[in-house]
Amino acid sequence: MCNELTAHSAAVKDFLSTDPDEMALKSGACYSEDRLHIVINYFARKHFVSLSTGEVTTPGGKISFNDATLVLQYLKQCSGLPPRGKWISFLELPQGEHHYVPFLNDACKPISEAFGDNPALLEQRVKKLGGQKLDLGDFSALVPAFPKLPLAVVLWEGDEEFPAKATILFDSIAPHHLSTAALWVLGCELTKKLLTL
Repeated sequence: MCNELTAHSAAVKDFLSTDPDEMALKSGACYSEDRLHIVINYFARKHFVSLSTGEVTTPGGKISFNDATLVLQYLKQCSGLPPRGKWISFLELPQGEHHYVPFLNDACKPISEAFGDNPALLEQRVKKLGGQKLDLGDFSALVPAFPKLPLAVVLWEGDEEFPAKATILFDSIAPHHLSTAALWVLGCELTKKLLTL
């Protein structure tokens, strides 16, 4: 919790010290009608970020420190470059090897355990996050985490010889929008949402 608070405080400070016009332009966000907030889509829900305090809110829902921090970090760090349509694994991210095993355990394994024998349920959950089907594995979908930062969920169903396997892939543009540590958190947050929708 202490680390979450520290990361969140740093993200708020960085957000408040950055030109809002530049953030909105690069990130694919827009202003609220009263121009007191930046409005950004995060996993298919509108999130409002106060330009005066950096507080992140969403209509009818609570936001975790992780989600709020990711929204602020994306707005601050997004390079403005569009997705490339090329998928890479977490291992291919800068220094991805350092967090690869925890990423498999915390983000990928729970998906295979929950949906390995029920890809139809995974498809339902993905749709709620604005997902669109892809042609990878036995089931896969593109999930727009942010306007310029999509993720892909891929599931291979198990059989008598092999257990089900899942992975989360990143558009190759991802390192230009968030750090590898933040992308690790983003993948874990996607998994949490798929499990609890």
